[in-house]
Amino acid sequence: MAPKAKQTTRLSAADRAEHLLDVAAEILLEKGFRALSMEAVAERAGVSKGLGYAYFKNADDLAIALYDREVGEVYRRVEEAVEAADSFEARIRASIRAYLSSGRERGALIGILQARLQGRWFARSGRRRVADFLKFWARHLTTDLGVGREVAEPLAAALLTATETGVRVATARRIPRAEVEETCVRFVLGGLRAFKSD
Repeated sequence: MAPKAKQTTRLSAADRAEHLLDVAAEILLEKGFRALSMEAVAERAGVSKGLGYAYFKNADDLAIALYDREVGEVYRRVEEAVEAADSFEARIRASIRAYLSSGRERGALIGILQARLQGRWFARSGRRRVADFLKFWARHLTTDLGVGREVAEPLAAALLTATETGVRVATARRIPRAEVEETCVRFVLGGLRAFKSD
């Protein structure tokens, strides 16, 4: 869940934009997408309506920026966890664990945003963010599996899809986290090991 927005009057431009995103997250989590407007964000943030427009064109632009921030944070956590691991299996486990943790914390907000914005987000900034994340994984899979980039890239996409699906199902069905983690790890490792060069 996004942190509670701060009520301050003197913020840097970057902090003000983050503050507005935090406020938008609160509104979305409490009241849903229909309640999100520039007016509602400005009122809750304690700023003039015009100030919000200095950072975002409209409520959709604000929501797209929020979605980008949230997805970026999930990817950042996964990448950090993967970089700290010291073996192929440890990287897969760390990745899935970080994804599940992020999904539990941010999943409700991401779900609300995804339902409305995924196509528009992907067209605007998502393609680059997802491509960077897939390249990150492709580099690791090339090394860990001993495969070429032409194999590693689709495997990275399959890894991401399997993990995202596991998080979504686990959240929707309230499956115990340990069970979901182990199932995802076994599925992903099994599939990826089939491509491992000997």
